[in-house]
Amino acid sequence: MDTTPEAEEPNEEPRWWSVGKEPDATPPEQGTGLPPGFHITFTPPSAPEPVDLRAQDRRVRARRWLLIHGAGAGIGYAFGLGPSMAAFLDTLGPGAPAAGLALAGFGWFGAELIGERYVRILPSRLRPAAHWALHIPMSTALLATALHAPNALS
Repeated sequence: MDTTPEAEEPNEEPRWWSVGKEPDATPPEQGTGLPPGFHITFTPPSAPEPVDLRAQDRRVRARRWLLIHGAGAGIGYAFGLGPSMAAFLDTLGPGAPAAGLALAGFGWFGAELIGERYVRILPSRLRPAAHWALHIPMSTALLATALHAPNALS
């Protein structure tokens, strides 16, 4: 009698989740990646970026300030205030940047003082124009300092 136990052959293929599964030696057929039928892929939209209202508000205020004071400096140059400030700054030499900033400071202080006391007497629709007109000397002094004072921008 033969005492060697025979290897039992399994009567079915091992399950796909089994650990001891042998890899198939035949390569998969090409072009059969998806089963036949309709394939719909849904891609959800990306989340919207949060809007930073503070930065947007800062940009709007900076543009408005630049527009108002740039127009004031242009009017000051058109009426001769800018060239007279430039001639004054040219005579000062190295002290011109400090004198130009002092002129701008006096212009700002005068505009705020007059605006606080007397502009409120005007009708409400004229107040923004009056404030703009009062800031023309300050804007012109700043532009004249930037353009004509030696080493003012460096």
